[in-house]
Amino acid sequence: MPVIAVYFNDEKIKDYSLIPGAGCNIGRKKGNDIVIDNLAVSGSHARIESVSTAFVLKDLESTNGIIVNDKKISMHILKHNDTILIGKHKLIFDCSDLQKIQSNESEQGDDKTRVLNVNDLREIAGWTKNESPYEWYSRSNIPHTNNQKNVSFISKVIQKIFG
Repeated sequence: MPVIAVYFNDEKIKDYSLIPGAGCNIGRKKGNDIVIDNLAVSGSHARIESVSTAFVLKDLESTNGIIVNDKKISMHILKHNDTILIGKHKLIFDCSDLQKIQSNESEQGDDKTRVLNVNDLREIAGWTKNESPYEWYSRSNIPHTNNQKNVSFISKVIQKIFG
């Protein structure tokens, strides 16, 4: 099962298991799944969503933002050993157990088609049903250059998950 390890001043505070198919809220308020008691952390700072076989981290318009692997993000598909900075806390995403399971499945010839739920992706990304992928991508915080503007959100997500 994937785990988020929370550190402060390079000292591990706690491990939090992420359940495939469930979400995880991160913030300063006590109702969050991962509570980080620090004034640099917003009450509802971030959310991790389980989408198909991936976990997606989304900034919930926090005051101080989120840094993943030294880059400020608004949304990020988590990979094994990603380093997430929220306030003064470091979170490490560990999905080594999940990688072992997927590796064993591929060794056994598992060639099942993976199903992506487009509505879940739209909700996580804040992509309304009435706008095209191009419109969403144009207003998103994803850095892009002119030649990347034609890449739709769905193709980027599929490429990151499977590519």
